[in-house]
Amino acid sequence: MKYAFIAGALCQSGDRFLRAGYKAETLSLETVLDEMGKRHEAGGVEIHYRGADLDLGGLKDRLFQTGLLPAAVNTWTYGDRKWRYGSLSAADDRIRRAAVEHCKACIDAARFLGAGCVGLWLGQDGHDYVFQIDYRAQWVALRQSLRELCDYAPDLCLALEPKAREPRNHSLVDCVQTVLLLRMEVERENLGVALDAGHVICAGGAIGPAIELAMRYGCLYDVHMNDNLGTWDDDMIVGSVRLNEMLEALYLLRRYDYRGYLTVDIFPYREDPFDAVCESIRALRTYESIIERLGMETIDALVARANVPDTLAALRRAAFHTR
Repeated sequence: MKYAFIAGALCQSGDRFLRAGYKAETLSLETVLDEMGKRHEAGGVEIHYRGADLDLGGLKDRLFQTGLLPAAVNTWTYGDRKWRYGSLSAADDRIRRAAVEHCKACIDAARFLGAGCVGLWLGQDGHDYVFQIDYRAQWVALRQSLRELCDYAPDLCLALEPKAREPRNHSLVDCVQTVLLLRMEVERENLGVALDAGHVICAGGAIGPAIELAMRYGCLYDVHMNDNLGTWDDDMIVGSVRLNEMLEALYLLRRYDYRGYLTVDIFPYREDPFDAVCESIRALRTYESIIERLGMETIDALVARANVPDTLAALRRAAFHTR
């Protein structure tokens, strides 16, 4: 597997109770890249494109110096007040057009940096109350925006990241099935899925079926890994909560020949951000080694037999070197 991290979350992590964040210092993007480059745990990085103030030339040089590859460039159509009623699906034509143009600039940045994927998390597109939205008009607007962006970027993968809720009470792009429906209606093969493990879990879903579904249609373009207690998008260190579900995810990604990055997407509010990301990557590598220890054919046979105690025993022995 190829491992990456999201740079922005390492700079500072605030929440709604302490928006300024819990760290004494907000780190620059350059500091984050330099430190992660020194640690030699991740091979790639996802960058958020907030606007033209980002020095793309300097960033490209910094990536080269640190040895980090641009795994994806992500849009920022949620972190500004102007998107509060939506971005690519906004009812206001001017706001929607501004969102499309911002995403096109993000696509240009991805091309310049050499990234093959553009991430679209539409956190502000959805609704909070009943009788608030013309649902059909919202869907049609999103479909038109996505078709325009796909046509603008035929050489890139555009990865929609579903999430059931937050910051809107009901997200428009809420699950993998919704992304696949959009892909069908947009009729563009470069539109696909950025699957976030925590988003699936906190929506009451299971990671395994979500991976299989996206891979069945050949459009799993990015995977975000984090751990989760199940009631919220906790974005915790990988390895802190869910062992067997992560093992199954690694097994399925290998079984279906996923070629993209596994990106650590966590919010280390109080922890050292570099230690937290590096420990997440080490946990994922350990999970990979457990799968290798068992062997794909052995796991295939266990799944086929569907004897749950036998399967759990095999996983326990491989994970903990016990009998």
